Amino acid sequence: MAVRKVAITLPEELYELVERARVVEHRSRSEVIQEALRTHFGEAVYRPSEAERAALIAGLEEAHVDPTSVREWSDVRPQLRARR
Repeated sequence: MAVRKVAITLPEELYELVERARVVEHRSRSEVIQEALRTHFGEAVYRPSEAERAALIAGLEEAHVDPTSVREWSDVRPQLRARR
């Protein structure tokens, strides 16, 4: 699949939402924004369970209170794969 780079301008509050989600979900800005666009245009996307949603909210709150609690994706990914 071909890809193209685009530059966008976001209001500060949207930028902060993207950044918080990116850090907690260990994803790139592009991945977060691509998912938002897919959702907007109706393409099926992953929907977290209530337990996953609660964990994400807790992680966002923890990252906001203590930014040093954020871990690198390379450290988290093996743990997530082991849960499958």
